[in-house]
Amino acid sequence: MFVIIKKVLIINKIDMKDIFQGLRAFQKVELLIMMLLACSIPFYWLAAQYCEVLLFVCAVLKFVFDQKMKVNESQWKLKWAYIVFAMTWVIYLLGMIHTQNVSFGWNQVSKKLGFLLFPVIFVISDMSYMNKSRLKAIGNSLILGCILFFLMNFFHALYDVMFNGASTGRFFDEDLMKLYYVHHSYLSMYASLGLMFCFMGIFEDTNRKAKIINIIAYFLLVVFIILVRSRAGLLWLVLTFVLQFVWLVFIMKKKKAGLIMGGVFVIVVACACVAFPQSVSRITDTIKNLGSEHSSDHRLVQFKGYKSVMEENWLFGVGTGDRSDATLEAYYKYKAGIVEKISPEMAVVIDDVIDNQWYEPSENMRKYVYEKAVEMGKDPDVVVGNLVEYQFIRYAIDREINAHNMFFEALISVGIFGVLLLLAFFVIPLVLWIKNSSFDMLYFSFLMMIGFNMLFESIFEVQMGIIFFCFFNSLLFVMSFKDSKI
Repeated sequence: MFVIIKKVLIINKIDMKDIFQGLRAFQKVELLIMMLLACSIPFYWLAAQYCEVLLFVCAVLKFVFDQKMKVNESQWKLKWAYIVFAMTWVIYLLGMIHTQNVSFGWNQVSKKLGFLLFPVIFVISDMSYMNKSRLKAIGNSLILGCILFFLMNFFHALYDVMFNGASTGRFFDEDLMKLYYVHHSYLSMYASLGLMFCFMGIFEDTNRKAKIINIIAYFLLVVFIILVRSRAGLLWLVLTFVLQFVWLVFIMKKKKAGLIMGGVFVIVVACACVAFPQSVSRITDTIKNLGSEHSSDHRLVQFKGYKSVMEENWLFGVGTGDRSDATLEAYYKYKAGIVEKISPEMAVVIDDVIDNQWYEPSENMRKYVYEKAVEMGKDPDVVVGNLVEYQFIRYAIDREINAHNMFFEALISVGIFGVLLLLAFFVIPLVLWIKNSSFDMLYFSFLMMIGFNMLFESIFEVQMGIIFFCFFNSLLFVMSFKDSKI
């Protein structure tokens, strides 16, 4: 892995000697671990977690033996922010007080340990040696991991299409990752942050070859996001183009570059519509379904199911370990209400014909259910009108689906205090930017991307999201404010 990272850094005209030159032993090890962590995130969360542990151990040893128990004063001034960030873990620990499902609760507490470890790492470890080149080296490691993961799976899919008779659908979504599966929403987030690193490199690097490499990497990451077909990822890709356009035109005052960027965006959208209709249909079908009388989105149906849990437990939540049980119980109650409308007999009929619980019922299925309702003397319009919701809520029960919204997930688990702590991750940097009259486009876009994805995924319920966010949030926070006068 070290050799691969070295090659990529050299291609990007970042000499490894320059990256590590002047650093003491512990600083070199710490930087190398951060680069390995960034590169391993797209591949396997457990490898990234091992890096997290190594980084923590290194930071403690560095603090004791290299720093002689002294902290960086500029970082220490912002200890209050790190304490607030770490309180996210503490609130889940306190949620164990009123938890019935203790085993699941401790699993959640241990899973969210990154919210405690990374603030500790970045407040005790002197990060004064971190500069733009070293941050870029970490960003390039993430880009490398994303592209290697993409190409590894892409060429495996290409081989199947060329020699094993697979259809072109092999290039999309879960089929693309038959070699090794990672949830597409998280892959899109990793690649989206990689896009921002590439974008900053395109306009900040003075070396022409480095710019070309960044452009190629940018293109590959865009294709990657389009092929994995996460709806949130595709929507954020469009918003990324908008953010980059605004940054160029209104912040950097590069109107010519902004116009070129806008033209490239139009071309990319047009090409994507022609070359990847399957990906575009993910968005258009969702919009169409939301506007249809007998269609819906599974997340909206799930929200209706667990809404009562939030309303009844908004102050302290149901407890860290009882979130899953309380949500499942609410789904059963919601399903019972639908069964009451369509009748238990029709529920049995629908259960017998459901073949794919994730997608909308087919027209043949709707027609069959309609005819069976007429045959059994039930109101066919009521039955068919509730068919989608019944199908999606049954799917949520069978798979024990979570809230698919991190803010709602926190509200259910630990109440309004948990939600406020999540919001603090966005509010604190904004306040500091205003006070310092400064702005960090990379960090801002990262936070906006995380906030956007939190609306559609419970990204802090899995290590894939926790490690990615906690590491890069801590890193970008310290890079933005380590020289702050506050």
